[in-house]
Amino acid sequence: MRERGITVVSPMWGERDVTDRMVFSVIHQFISSRNPFNIHLVLVDDYIEGRKENDESPYDYYISEDFKEFYNTERISITLIKNSVHKYQGESREIGFIAGKYNYFILVDCDDMLSPNCCDRYLGIIDTVKQNSAKDNIVRPIAFINGLLYSFDSFGNESNIPGHSIWVQGRCYNRDFIKKHNIHFPTGLNSKQGEDYPFIRKLDYAMNHDNSYQVVQIDYDKNKDCQATAFWFPNENSLSRKDPHYTQHLAGWTLGSSLDIISYFEEFNAKNGFEDQEDEYMKHEVLNMNIYAFYNILDFIHEVSATDYIPLKEDWESIRDNARKLREHLLKYWDELVNSDVEDCLYGVHHNSDVHFIECWFGTFWDWMAEENKILTMTYDEMTDYAKSLKFDEAKHEENSKQVIAWKKRHGVN
Repeated sequence: MRERGITVVSPMWGERDVTDRMVFSVIHQFISSRNPFNIHLVLVDDYIEGRKENDESPYDYYISEDFKEFYNTERISITLIKNSVHKYQGESREIGFIAGKYNYFILVDCDDMLSPNCCDRYLGIIDTVKQNSAKDNIVRPIAFINGLLYSFDSFGNESNIPGHSIWVQGRCYNRDFIKKHNIHFPTGLNSKQGEDYPFIRKLDYAMNHDNSYQVVQIDYDKNKDCQATAFWFPNENSLSRKDPHYTQHLAGWTLGSSLDIISYFEEFNAKNGFEDQEDEYMKHEVLNMNIYAFYNILDFIHEVSATDYIPLKEDWESIRDNARKLREHLLKYWDELVNSDVEDCLYGVHHNSDVHFIECWFGTFWDWMAEENKILTMTYDEMTDYAKSLKFDEAKHEENSKQVIAWKKRHGVN
């Protein structure tokens, strides 16, 4: 009989006062003697800065005899994998779930926690689906389970993040499904931040086109207690919080990931014969990505113009080049799009995404698509000179925009 268990994967970075909370949440998982299972905790050490000359790591403690003496790890095995060069979040996760003993796995960041019964709940769902499949003689394994991530922020605010968001921590995954559909995390610097987005988008797209698998949703019910499968905590010392260029790094990486996602969709459709039937879906996906890119370009230039921020040359080039490539993708579909769909998407990205909305001072998104704007060909120096020539008011309107001109006219201001 195959051993019953689940893999938990965590990319590790930072001192043990950060990571202890996560490790302890795993080793203290509820495991009933009447319903036993095993856990394989895979720690992927990317904290190269914290290594000593003999490659000693702060996380060696978790696999030491001292650790086993104090904590019951009878049903929990811990593997520590040390990256020789930085693999960052995404690649480290993939290294971890490939090395895992069990097919179903959970991803948890090293500064977060699992709920006490997280593994038991996920395995219970997997067992139930297997039993029902055997009873009905229909084999449809679970591709993934959507759980519930409970988050806190630095100001004491709390919120529920459903497992069908782009955050990878709120799900339990089937490694066979991921392998079948060739789904990977980004590599290199694209693995550092924003790595959840392409992984989850590819995963969901593959699932929506593979009816031999199923998805299970743990629904949130505000009248029930203790529904979270994991907890997210703010980490003031994380790489993202320490990096003054994080926002613009993320914008460039996200636009690059959008191109990667489009390529995956196109390859998937060609391989599986979905090209014609997915035309409408592709049009709206590429439209959404372009509107997001449009607002990010505006935000970047506004920040350079209205603040003392000095951006990195590579961030500007990443955002500029990826935005131009996304525009080229959309031009293939542009004449087939319905006007109301474009307006709906503009509204949706403005109000329901994480873009920092800035009113466009040189026209509209329609103008942006009608003719390639000179912004998309500007060098770094040309962009900074252009940005410094702009003047924005408190409402974030540029002084030569039609809104400001109309206001001045109404008030008789020259």
